[in-house]
Amino acid sequence: MIYVEWLRARKRLAIFAGVLALLVLLGILLVEFGYTHSDVAAHGRHQNFYLSIGSERSSGDVSARVAVHEELQRSRLPLDPFLLAASGIAFIFTIGLYTSLHAQRESLHLAWTKPLSRARLALTFFTVDLASIAALYAFVVILALLAVAVFGGLNRVVAPNAAAIVPLAGVLLLYGLMQMATAWLRGACGGMVAALWIAFFVVPSLILTPIPQLNSIARGVLPLIPMQYFSMHESNGVYTWGPHVAADVQTWGLPNTYGSMLLLGFSLGIAACALATVNWNRVEV
Repeated sequence: MIYVEWLRARKRLAIFAGVLALLVLLGILLVEFGYTHSDVAAHGRHQNFYLSIGSERSSGDVSARVAVHEELQRSRLPLDPFLLAASGIAFIFTIGLYTSLHAQRESLHLAWTKPLSRARLALTFFTVDLASIAALYAFVVILALLAVAVFGGLNRVVAPNAAAIVPLAGVLLLYGLMQMATAWLRGACGGMVAALWIAFFVVPSLILTPIPQLNSIARGVLPLIPMQYFSMHESNGVYTWGPHVAADVQTWGLPNTYGSMLLLGFSLGIAACALATVNWNRVEV
């Protein structure tokens, strides 16, 4: 059982890692063998990158590699956007892992005969899934840093803001909610997943309605929406946490800080996984 789940997670991980590595390689090749052309327009100077193959260069064009290297040496390179990008990719990756418990429906008559409690089996599944998510997250960050190192900018990387890990709470919350919504189903889970995603997008929009009752309900439920934890703002190279759920964090009895959001998101994610385990324990063969 566990080996089968590991094979599922490994296959998805290999696909994501392969595609990302290919995209980064293409980007490096574009800069390595490309040129940059500067234009001055009404909105200021901007640069266009292009491959030198089949392109006519003007006298003012310079190697893209040289331009990127010089730009990196003139500025700081915060790690925050790399962590945010890694969280976003992990979020997308998580969408394909929600059926790990539901996928065992066809073999429950074997799963229940194992000398292992149902709860422990579910927790082991969670561990495999979350380990694959963590591996992809680390892979994305390392891949980005390797790309920066190719152009000599690794010495310009600065430590991230501690708030950059808040999106990981949204990743865990998404995983827990999707497991909780599908672990107990007997048939296909596509309808439940669709309903869950519809709720993710509909609930925040209810805050804008003129009906006070709907506003209150939406504000109270908003911390359960995983996308609300992806809220980083950039100003002059400084990244800060700007919670969309400020009013709602107050109603949950927590102060309006990224630490509170991190605690809230992880707590809700763990609680959702616990409820998924309870629901799966109630499944009959």
